[in-house]
Amino acid sequence: MKFDRVDWNRAFFKTYSEKRSIGHLLVNFNRIWVIHVAVYYFYTSFNSQNIYRINGRTTPAMTWSAVALGGAVATIIMILATLAEFSYIPTTWNNTSHLTRRLVFLFITLGLTAGPTFYVAIVESNGTGGNLSLILGIVQFFISVIATVLFSVMPSGRMFGDRVAGKSRKYLASQTFTASYPTLGKMSRMGSILLWLLVFGCKFTESYFFLTVSFGKPVQVMVGMKVQGCSDRFFGNALCRNQAAFTLTIMYIMDLCLFFLDTFLWYIIWNTVFSIARSFTLGLSIWTPWKDIYTRLPKRIYAKLLATQAMEVKYKPKVNFNTIPCLHQLMC
Repeated sequence: MKFDRVDWNRAFFKTYSEKRSIGHLLVNFNRIWVIHVAVYYFYTSFNSQNIYRINGRTTPAMTWSAVALGGAVATIIMILATLAEFSYIPTTWNNTSHLTRRLVFLFITLGLTAGPTFYVAIVESNGTGGNLSLILGIVQFFISVIATVLFSVMPSGRMFGDRVAGKSRKYLASQTFTASYPTLGKMSRMGSILLWLLVFGCKFTESYFFLTVSFGKPVQVMVGMKVQGCSDRFFGNALCRNQAAFTLTIMYIMDLCLFFLDTFLWYIIWNTVFSIARSFTLGLSIWTPWKDIYTRLPKRIYAKLLATQAMEVKYKPKVNFNTIPCLHQLMC
């Protein structure tokens, strides 16, 4: 009876603009891109040391620093996702302040994960690099690993300050309505964490040894290779002379595609294992055909939901089941 006295514009504020665009691939799946693209860069850069040779040799400091750029790759993905997220929210201070703060921290992280590489490359090319450049490259690498893990595990909304989980009454409506999610039980949460640890643990191990380590030899041979004695009618030798570089680029792209597919492979394997284990835990047979499960569903609904002690026995389950028209049509 008091709803007419509520100032709805002050009680709630819109936090999202409904529209569909390709930017959702970044905003909604940024952690998927970070997990795959950044880790793929870590792997391939370590096995592609011929690309960043300085004066014909690869130094340990440059190796540490070049591999550490994987953290910069993860940070750039997060920055692009944050910029894309600006287009999906109303431009009010309540909405943009959180994204602006996140964007500032991401640029600082980008400086920490990419800046030292410029210094290491300069001092190593001048021959003046020593323990300082090596220590700087190692520190840069561990900062990049920490940043990549955080970006992969932590949702964007909780990064650099969670406005929904705070105690401010300004976001009380979001805490109660739009961002009120049920929490998993202890065993369910442990099962979910174990599933994804097994999926990505097997995936990263298998992908490293069967995708990137074997990829190092072709890179070692093809980097810097120039095809001689070739010519084309329209382009001369501009394209065919760099055929090895084009081929190597295509190989990198295909290797990244296989890196994505490995995740799906291991997800199917471990999801099957967990499904069978859960079936036995619930006392179900894994050999029961799906057809039998669906044909028995009306009787199960009758036995579990509709049948009561007060109901006469003369009514058959099929008759009682007709009291739910939508489900009856679906099953029949």
